[in-house]
Parts: sequence; structure tokens; C-alpha cells
Amino acid sequence: MSAVIVHYKTPEETTEAVKALAAAAPDVEVVVVDNASGDDIARRLQAETPAARLLVEARNGGYGAACNRGARETSRPFLLMLNSDSFVQAGAVEALVAALDGDPRAAAVGPRLTNPDETLQPSILRLPTLWRVFCESSGLAFLSGGRGPLRGHSATREGHSRPQSVECVKGAAILIRRSAFEEVGGFDESFFLYAEESDLCARLRRRGWRILFEPSARVVHKGGRSGGDALFGQLHEGLAQHVARHQGTIAARLARLVLRAGAAARYAISLLTPGERGRLRRSRYRAALAGPPRRA
Repeated sequence: MSAVIVHYKTPEETTEAVKALAAAAPDVEVVVVDNASGDDIARRLQAETPAARLLVEARNGGYGAACNRGARETSRPFLLMLNSDSFVQAGAVEALVAALDGDPRAAAVGPRLTNPDETLQPSILRLPTLWRVFCESSGLAFLSGGRGPLRGHSATREGHSRPQSVECVKGAAILIRRSAFEEVGGFDESFFLYAEESDLCARLRRRGWRILFEPSARVVHKGGRSGGDALFGQLHEGLAQHVARHQGTIAARLARLVLRAGAAARYAISLLTPGERGRLRRSRYRAALAGPPRRA
């Protein structure tokens, strides 16, 4: 297996992610792709994890582009794509490999993600569609408890206790069969950040591949370390871009209207929320209304 960790201005987390992976699976080849961070990641890796190979991009082309670069620079049959704040736990690599070995038509498998406090971080996703974006952005998915026809794409109550075939898994940690990855051309690099894993899963499923979830593999994911709330607008753009690719431009325009209306409504509600929680919510929805940040 080759592991690709995408780094962007998270030197402490990236170094810890490499260490955790090396401790869990010493034989894994580790490649860190630096998306033009301009920080001290090279020094840190050389001092603390010299076995990891560092590739430095001249510009930040996005998460998918960095994953593709790492894949091109390696040749092993399995590719483990990791966020820089994802920490692989003991036994996770073996469980993920076993899942793909056990199903020759499985292209990818995601682990059970947990928050740093060991609580479940839901990672089974449904592919974004206009209807699902509407249900989630309008709050209908929340009111329905994430069940039934009003489920969203991420606001959905899925069981995380058993291995299963799913539509999509969160891209914070995902093991991909190289042959399947190359068959569909890797990540679509027009996605800068967010929804690139949904697009990849959709294209794989269209070719007859399956996507798996394996709960015995555990990965701790901090989340939001490469930009935080400032990238909330990028999330909305990624969702709209996914809808455009798979449902057409008219559906994408409607999705953007729905997302903007939902963000505006939530911002208005956040004005009534006191304290730090209200400040954070207002920051998040201001970013959503402002749209994706300028690319470095």
C-alpha cells in the first residue's frame, strides 16, 4: 500500500498523521503532498519522520489534484488517501485491505471515523442530488431525523456498526484499489475541495464498482484543520459542482439557490444565538454566503 497525505498549513497535524500511520503499519509507503503551504513541514518531516517522502506543489491546486500527484508518484496496488488531520489506529490498515481483498468488485473502502473524544463521526454519505441538497439545506433532513425520503446527502441516519456497501464514504480516510482509481482517471481536479470523493464514488459506481464501509478499521479525524469555517463556502460550491456534473446545469443553478437561501436563513437564526456558539455559527454562514475563498 501507498499512503498519500495532503498537507496544507497543518505541520503539527501532518507530522502526527505520518507518525500514527507509521506506528500502525510500518511497511506502508508514505507520500506527503504539500499544496504550496510555505511552512516548515519539510524540516519537521526530516527531523521526525524521515522515511516519509515529501512532494511540494508550486501552487495549491486542491485536494484531488494533490491526491492524483501522490498516486502518480507511487505504484503499489492500494492507495490510502488521508487528510492531514486523520490518525490511523492500530489494525485499521489490515482491516481495510482485507475488505478489498474479500470483494474483487469493491473499488474503495472507508473506515469508521471518530472524533478525538472517541465519539462517532458519521462517515457514510449519500451522493449529493438536487433533492438531497434541498432536504438538507432546508432543514427537512434534520426534522425527519435523517430517515426516509427526506434524508439529505450527509444529514442522514446510517448505521455504522456493520460492514456494508454504501453510496459514498467521507474522504478524510479512504483506501482505493489503484486499478479502479486509474480506470476512472482518478479525482476530477476541477473540484478544489469538498465533494471530490462523492464525484469519484459516483464515477466508480457507474462503472460497476462497489464502495464499502468497514467499521473494524478505526481512524481518528479532527476535521477542519486546513481552513476551518473560512472554507464553508467551498463546501457549498463543491456540492453544486457535483450536482452540475451528474444532474446538469439547471439542477446546479437550483442547488446554488437552495444552498444560499439555507445559509441566509441559518445566518439570521444565528443572530439570536448568544456567546461563542453564535459567533462561530455567524462566521460559518458568512463564509457560505461569501462563496469559495480565493485560491492560493
